[in-house]
Amino acid sequence: MKRHPAWMPWLIEGGIALAVFGAVAASKGLFTAQEPRQILYILCDAFFVPGIFLFCFGVLAFCAYGGVFDMLSYGAHSLLVLFTPFRKPEKHQKYYEYKLMKDARRQKPKPRTLILGACFMLLALVCLIIGDRM
Repeated sequence: MKRHPAWMPWLIEGGIALAVFGAVAASKGLFTAQEPRQILYILCDAFFVPGIFLFCFGVLAFCAYGGVFDMLSYGAHSLLVLFTPFRKPEKHQKYYEYKLMKDARRQKPKPRTLILGACFMLLALVCLIIGDRM
């Protein structure tokens, strides 16, 4: 199995964030704006949107690592036992066993999504501060 370089996920997530940045900037009229203050406010919005998405996805990944969503996953898994004739309730796994199995398979999330989101939000904050000082 061929392994990708360590920087490849950074490049992919950063590329997606830059695509969202470009879409927001184009929809706000960045390329037709004339006033420097207006340009900075558009840049602030364009940096903030992908930044908040990346940051929130990173926080959700760390919450999932802690097992916050295991109960919801177990409930959805249990619906199959209730509503299908192919599964037997006596063979169904108990929640404690399910939780132990999930904890054993869980991998620690990478902080790159949080870091990229924080960088984009920091750039948004810089654009906002500079725009307010003009």
